[in-house]
Amino acid sequence: MTNNLPVLRDGLQNVASGLNTEKSKRAHNMWHLDVFNNWQQLDAAYQSSWIARQVVDVPCQDMTREWRRVKSGWAEEIEAEEQRLGLRVLTEEASQWAALQGGAAILMLTGQDLSKPLEVNRVRKGDLRRLIVFDRWEMSPTVMNTWDILAPNYLQPEWYTIRGGAQQIHHTHFARFIGEKLPRRLMEQLHGWGDSVLRKCLADIGDMVAAKDGIAELMQESNIDVIRREGLANDLASDQDSAIIDRYALFSQMKSIVNLALLDMDEEFDRKTLNLSGVAPILDVFITWISGAARVPVTKLFGTSAKGLNATGEGDLKTYYDDIRAMQNSKLSVPMRQIDEVLVRSATGQWRDDFDYEWNPLQQVNEVEAAQAELLQAQRDAVYLETGVVQKSQLMRNLMSNEVYQYDETQITELEELENANLFETLPSGEDLPSSIAPEPEILSSIKSDDQATFTDRYAKLMDEGLTHNQIMTVLDVQS
Repeated sequence: MTNNLPVLRDGLQNVASGLNTEKSKRAHNMWHLDVFNNWQQLDAAYQSSWIARQVVDVPCQDMTREWRRVKSGWAEEIEAEEQRLGLRVLTEEASQWAALQGGAAILMLTGQDLSKPLEVNRVRKGDLRRLIVFDRWEMSPTVMNTWDILAPNYLQPEWYTIRGGAQQIHHTHFARFIGEKLPRRLMEQLHGWGDSVLRKCLADIGDMVAAKDGIAELMQESNIDVIRREGLANDLASDQDSAIIDRYALFSQMKSIVNLALLDMDEEFDRKTLNLSGVAPILDVFITWISGAARVPVTKLFGTSAKGLNATGEGDLKTYYDDIRAMQNSKLSVPMRQIDEVLVRSATGQWRDDFDYEWNPLQQVNEVEAAQAELLQAQRDAVYLETGVVQKSQLMRNLMSNEVYQYDETQITELEELENANLFETLPSGEDLPSSIAPEPEILSSIKSDDQATFTDRYAKLMDEGLTHNQIMTVLDVQS
């Protein structure tokens, strides 16, 4: 006996209407894995479509546009080595090929045997000779590591061969840049590489380009001339079609050349105009859809202004820059660490424990905002200096470290010694204090005569008189 009961599924069901049962059309929707190795299609789209190129290039360019600031006592030497090797440009290129094809790598040439593991402790000053970028399809994997789960290349190749060459290169000589994240099962099939950023947007881009091309074709026929002629059907049936075609070909030529239309008495001329008023909203939907798929604001991806009342797009850009900062920390941190292990040693001769870096801000501050921020900082520093929270030498060091002003290190050191000496200097009596420090004589007298006043009460009275903490402590020490 056949069981005709509907297939049980989670959620609301209605047997009569077929809702959420096997009779429902939606019940037969099913996702299928896309093809991951169609690199020719991705290359063709990247080369042919400016939208596809924007989807790949814009986030990668923003990730490396402002680059990073090295924090180390050897920052100048390390940054000079970065410029010599062109690290920023090569990092951008590797990120672009990783976004396009799902993976790329930078090969570090240090003079060591490429077939053996790279020994970073053997790298000396100037050993990093060159960096070369390859995309994942230029690197043929050999011998997958499926046995050492503790190794950083677990489920990844041990060696690679570059297309057109036969030399095996150990994986430690490469800094790998991974594309979009994939489940481990799929990454194992792809030799540890990720997914293409462009692949998931390609169908939507194709639909938009097809819609745009279709609209362009329609615009060629937006105005159609219509001529009514009595007995036209009979003339066509009596083999007069050639004469009719010649007649209206001449009519079209005259209308185009001299803007003159000649018609017989029994002919009527009319013009039909195609209504394209609903086309623009369709393209706007495509633009929004692609922007969401690429995770890039419309203002960045298509160069259009933000839409809506009082819309400036600043909120979209802030969210986008937050995403870029997250991508810098997630996609670039691992390969940059591999490169830095070699680059720092090549720049300074050994690894530096104080080495660190931070990504520079992505959003540019205009001159007015920068001036306002500097004014607020100056006012804050003035208040701190006036209340004795900081010393003048501390402010000078802060300004010098932020590259606002340059001072002589000897001058700052001498000022620090003078400030430390003055800090512990005691005064013999309240009358000997400078007038800007000492309180009024009658107030000082009342404080001295009040034997019942606690230390806190005396401190509070002097604070009300405008003395700083150090000044109050000096006065109280004299009184005791």
